[in-house]
This record gives sequence, structure tokens and C-alpha cells, in this order.
Amino acid sequence: MATRSQKPPRLSKSNWLDHGLKILAASGANALKAEPLCRSLQVSRGSFYWHFRDIGAFHSELLARWRVRATDDIIEDVDQKGDSSERLELLMNKAMGHEDRLERAIRSWAAQNADVAVAVAEIDKIRLDYVCQLLEAAGVPADRVQARAAFIYWANLGRNMMVKGPNQLDAKELGAMAKLFQS
Repeated sequence: MATRSQKPPRLSKSNWLDHGLKILAASGANALKAEPLCRSLQVSRGSFYWHFRDIGAFHSELLARWRVRATDDIIEDVDQKGDSSERLELLMNKAMGHEDRLERAIRSWAAQNADVAVAVAEIDKIRLDYVCQLLEAAGVPADRVQARAAFIYWANLGRNMMVKGPNQLDAKELGAMAKLFQS
């Protein structure tokens, strides 16, 4: 924290987006307003508006940042590791191996906001298509790929929506599930 004789550090667009994702996960979409965000970072509103035209632009860029982190980066990482039969297990470990409050918060936001719902639907399609690719590459018959991919994806979404109770499986359990879906 800056003292009176120091200027507060200049925030980048990335700083704002990272903070926005953190606030969204902790407090929900209602907390994504310029004034409360500025207060929590102890900066003026000018800092916010230096990087974003308005709150709508911030929300749009926030969703794009979430897509990169929660979808594009994971797909890229999984594609670089293992063979085709190991990739589904790797993906399931990345997606199902931890609690994801941000995923829950985004889906809750999507239920209240049509623009967010469109962005989430696009990401769901990318993710589901990727699971289909992994299953096809592992040799799952074409007539079973879509149903298995949907089931895996729905299971992950359901797991994410669980606030209490067992919402995590260990790597061994996830590995066994991945093998089951590939046979």
C-alpha cells in the first residue's frame, strides 16, 4: 500500500481484469460496478475509465479474460501433454480437480444477463467440442462421442454448482472415469 508520499501503483488493464475476476468469484456479479471496484483497489474512477469505455466494456473484457484462462489456456496445455488416450484424463484433472467458485459465479451471472449467457454458451460449445475431439482421438466410436462428451461436461457443470458436499475427486478417481468413458 502506498504511503502519503508515494503515488499508488498504476494499474494495468490486466490488473483490473484480474481483480474483477477475483471479486466476481468472491461476491458475484452485483459487485462488478466501477465505484466499488475502485474503492477496493483504493484508486479513483479515472483509473477505471482510463482502461474501459464503460462498465459494459469492462464486463465484456472480463468474460474474454475468463474464456482465455478457463478454456483456451487449459486446451492449449492439455494439447501439449500426453498422448490422445491421456488427454481426457488431463483435462478432467484440470477441470474437476478443484472447486471453481468463478465458474459458479459466471453461470449465476449468465442466468441474470442475456449477454453473459451468450458468452457462456459460446464457451460451452468450445469446451464440448474439445471433449468430443479428445474422445474421437481416443478411439470412441463416432455414434457414442457426442453423448459421452455431453455427459462428461454436464457432470463437471453439476459438480461446479455444488456448494457443499463432495465436489472433488482425486486424480486416481478421475483417471478411472476418463478410462471408462474412452472404452
